[in-house]
Amino acid sequence: MRRGLSTIPTPIGREHCSPRRRGLGARARGVAMDLTPQAVEQVAARVVALLQDRGLERAPEQMTAGELAHELRVERPWVYRHGHQLGGWRIGDGPKARWRFDRQTAIEARRRQQVEQQANGGG
Repeated sequence: MRRGLSTIPTPIGREHCSPRRRGLGARARGVAMDLTPQAVEQVAARVVALLQDRGLERAPEQMTAGELAHELRVERPWVYRHGHQLGGWRIGDGPKARWRFDRQTAIEARRRQQVEQQANGGG
């Protein structure tokens, strides 16, 4: 008998199989479930409750410059010139990066601008 070789046969079980893959390359196992409409509603209600507990109940409403211009009744170039004052942010880099605005933040910023203009004697 050679050294290092076993003569006792070992069954191939889970412990001898390749380890389960985890992470990005992992394959999902198929699990069949039949959820009742009531179970789905319970899951949905629980998810909403968890999100509200974390203060994530609603993401800000993002608008494009054109949508915001329409909302504020101004020209689109005006929105671009005042983008930072309106709380906007650019998506990407470069001279033609697109702007996005939170609707409520932009409306409040515009109202503040109008109040300041009226206080300074501007129309």
